[in-house]
Amino acid sequence: MAGSVVELHSALLNLIGNAVRYTPDGGSIHIIWRNSAAGPQYVVRDTGIGIKPEHIARLTERFYRVDKGRSRETQGTGLGLAIVKHVLMRHDATLSIESEPGKGSAFIVQFPSVVAAA
Repeated sequence: MAGSVVELHSALLNLIGNAVRYTPDGGSIHIIWRNSAAGPQYVVRDTGIGIKPEHIARLTERFYRVDKGRSRETQGTGLGLAIVKHVLMRHDATLSIESEPGKGSAFIVQFPSVVAAA
């Protein structure tokens, strides 16, 4: 399988954009590339508003919004993370989300350990 640089760039940039959107002034965002036992990882960690546990499993559903009232404020459509998940699946990668309300979130992209290039 050959990967799409454009798709991956868009998906990874979306995760950064979300961190910026949901991290208040004075907060911090860390973007990390690292090797793990399972393969390369890309992590976007922030000190933003965080997400309640009951919402995490649904975040990658199309049009799902944690707080519909914030849609106008943040100009989100509820499609970003669904697109990210789709792109990652096409590249044999996965997205996991860790979060704690009021403390921030981490979006972890796990790439396979063996990546073939065409």
